[in-house]
Amino acid sequence: MSAALDVYLYGMTVLSTVHRVALDTPTLDGYGEILESHVCPGGEAMNGALVLSSLGLKTALGGPHWGTETARSLGQYAARAGIDVTKITVADDHPGVRDLVLVCGAQRCVLGWFGSYFSQNPRRWDEPDAQAIARARVVAIDPFFGDSSLGAADLCRNAGKPYVTIDCEAVSELHRHAAATVVSREYRKRQFPGATDEQLLGEYTARGAGLTIFTSGSDPLYYARAGRAPRSVLPPKVSVTSTLGAGDVFRAGIVYGLVRAQSDSECVEFATALAALCCTRFPIANHAPSLAEVEGFRKR
Repeated sequence: MSAALDVYLYGMTVLSTVHRVALDTPTLDGYGEILESHVCPGGEAMNGALVLSSLGLKTALGGPHWGTETARSLGQYAARAGIDVTKITVADDHPGVRDLVLVCGAQRCVLGWFGSYFSQNPRRWDEPDAQAIARARVVAIDPFFGDSSLGAADLCRNAGKPYVTIDCEAVSELHRHAAATVVSREYRKRQFPGATDEQLLGEYTARGAGLTIFTSGSDPLYYARAGRAPRSVLPPKVSVTSTLGAGDVFRAGIVYGLVRAQSDSECVEFATALAALCCTRFPIANHAPSLAEVEGFRKR
């Protein structure tokens, strides 16, 4: 009999080299001070799995192949967190997905080889695991893998499993059938210049079967379903060490709420607190909070 599984995450896993730099770091042609550096996991799915595992859920990952330069470190983190990575392909003929991140307070700059990665032939990612989806209570799907991501959504629909996705267009099939879609301000500004959040939220809720959430960093977030008035939540004020991965953590909080059958408001408020707490820690991979820590933070 297959082991119990709470969440299957199909999405990005990256080995990140992260430098936290001083607030007075200059622009190009200048000099700056690196405060601390880490080589650790990153990516939407990996960050989510680390946090959900720390909250006490059983998780499994699928997505990019791990390569010669990424498998050892990513595997060690996954083993410590109890994340099931048995279906991830480890290949010896490429380095794996990596990036370099500069973190400066509430800002970050991510530098990577993403264009070349997604244009490679053959593809360097696995197809979604139908058996893991069938075992999972909730699924998280990143939209970056084209028809593979859509295939994951189809498997969820066939198995009757709710899934949560991020940053996809309102007209996409991925959003249409999602239990929840989280759309970041960064994505909205890039994809829909000139459109207001009110207009966009109306379009998303009209085209989606589930909950739509618009996040905006430390500013109020809005969430709604079709036929219901939007509601807002103001994130807790915290002393920010780093916002790197905050969106990944927020999505993980929504997933956690669905696993626990929370209401929309409970789910969003939990995710908001979880993301705010993680903004006080750096890096998330080394400091994923426990459920007791999150509940303590919420009671402040």
